[in-house]
Amino acid sequence: MEVKGAWGLVTGGLCAWRLPEDESGPAAARRLVDQTMSELKLDRDVIEDGRLAVSETATNALRHAGTARSDRPPTPPELWIWARTVPAPQLIVSVFDGARTSTPHTSRAGLLDEHGKGLQLVREVTADWGSAPTRSRVNPASARGKAVWFALPLPRDWPGLHYRVHPGTAAQHLLLNLTRRGFTGTRNTSEDGMSVLMLTDLNVWVHRRTFCWWSTPHRYVRRPLIDLQETTELLVRHLDTASAPAYSPTPR
Repeated sequence: MEVKGAWGLVTGGLCAWRLPEDESGPAAARRLVDQTMSELKLDRDVIEDGRLAVSETATNALRHAGTARSDRPPTPPELWIWARTVPAPQLIVSVFDGARTSTPHTSRAGLLDEHGKGLQLVREVTADWGSAPTRSRVNPASARGKAVWFALPLPRDWPGLHYRVHPGTAAQHLLLNLTRRGFTGTRNTSEDGMSVLMLTDLNVWVHRRTFCWWSTPHRYVRRPLIDLQETTELLVRHLDTASAPAYSPTPR
């Protein structure tokens, strides 16, 4: 569910843009993050942290996207922003590039060193960060790559904590998110209102307030319906990288 205004993030939406493939990319990412966070009326200190972190992640994408496979057309970088409520109210800012095998890592360089600070700086100014293989949200053919993301704190009274999503709507949008990324599936809804998404080797149940699935035979995952975009990313990662069929019993 892509939205045009920042306040659509409150209802589980996503803001996504294709970034320039040249040195203007980081500046464009800073401007878009500043605009989005300002519309959400976040504290200026948090906005400045977001600008700094996205500048580093967009620069990292620009430097390393060239390591993507040469037998495929280059994949332009993308900027994604959404909100999640678990493990805490946070704004997730993610920069996608086509270099799936180029794993980012923090440097041991000090923060005042001219070179090598990169993602170490991201770690210092954000609540959390990481990277994961994923697929494009903007470019055609569900291009594969990776995303480097970071989390920024949202206010404790973030409206999304109290927003109620209809389970049928949540199931519909989740399936649409996944099919747009190149996965196939179907949706069934029972008389009691529970929906199940039947994906390749994986079932996702949509209850009144949560998405539920087995990521391994021993790990059962629950995510609030409002965390639609976070759930999408978790499932894309699972479906795209699983080397064996997932265990998918009916939850009790």
